[in-house]
Amino acid sequence: MNVQLIAILAVAALLAFANGANDVSKGVATLVGSGVADYRKAILWGTAFTAAGGLLAVFFAGALLSTFGSGVIASGVKPTLTAALATLAGAAAWVAIATRTGLPVSTTHALVGALTGVAAVAYGSEAVRWSALGGKVLLPLLASPLASFLVTSLALRSTGSRSAGPGAVADCACAELSPAVLAAGAGRVAAVAMASGPSLRVYTGGKEACAEARPALRVTLDHLHWLSSGATSLARGMNDAPKIVALALAAAALAPGARVSAPVLYAAVVAGMALGSLVAGRRVTHVLAEKVATMDHRDGLAANLATAVLVTVGAVQGLPMSTTHVASGGIAGAGARRRALRARTLRDIALAWVVTLPGAALLGTAAYGIARAVQG
Repeated sequence: MNVQLIAILAVAALLAFANGANDVSKGVATLVGSGVADYRKAILWGTAFTAAGGLLAVFFAGALLSTFGSGVIASGVKPTLTAALATLAGAAAWVAIATRTGLPVSTTHALVGALTGVAAVAYGSEAVRWSALGGKVLLPLLASPLASFLVTSLALRSTGSRSAGPGAVADCACAELSPAVLAAGAGRVAAVAMASGPSLRVYTGGKEACAEARPALRVTLDHLHWLSSGATSLARGMNDAPKIVALALAAAALAPGARVSAPVLYAAVVAGMALGSLVAGRRVTHVLAEKVATMDHRDGLAANLATAVLVTVGAVQGLPMSTTHVASGGIAGAGARRRALRARTLRDIALAWVVTLPGAALLGTAAYGIARAVQG
């Protein structure tokens, strides 16, 4: 296999590993924080749906791949393989450092920082399409946490959570199908008449009451919470995998003989994301699950639904929203309803978000400088 292709795959897989380690938390932290699941089950669940989302991105996230593949660098610029690899390495290094310290940061943010920093050094500042960054990247990154905060807060308010008193909101929906009732006819000729037809009864109540009644179908908020967590992780995979694949494809196009198809790159990236989630996903999950806000399963469900909807729309429309920002905004929105936010943790997370762009840019340019020095 071509040595340059091996280097491209290795750096892309490293970035995917760091992404999985930091970002699996965004879909499963509410499961742990609300007591629905333990860390092991939650991370396994999130990993499976993240992998599925990354593979689905092959078919449904083409607009996002285009944004990162050609929307940031100005036309006419002749990119180099060294710069492309330095971009991937800088983003991977920053996300890995943040994961080690337990801070949830945006891989999107890191990629944007590394890409712009390396491009400005390697090609000149005029090579960066700053207007595209503002409209297609920075605006979604800034607006998405606020949108998630508001959507989660409104969802909880509309369902009466924490406002209508204990027991006002049902935890379970049950359905029972009653069979037809038959009655014997009168007279000398035996006959059977239907006294009443089959009927379906749907009712709501607490989980314990539904369990005791043993209905034919029982759906609890915990069941929906698991599904919303899966949807969030699926959306995250669809949103993050194309960003890494786009840059890896761009790098491969610059290497003579380094031919690789998008599906192969998607497979390598998804494998890296899954491995990172399983091996190192607990540290950041702990921060989002236990150190941002106190929540119950209703809060977690609302935060996950807001995250899944916003990130999925972003992936399909080519808006590279940060799952980190969206998920954190949703959790904060749930905590604000309870007045249970932990200001110190939010301050640390916000500081990490601010530092991510320049930090990744510095690491990317450092990687570029080292590579150029090695090349002589």
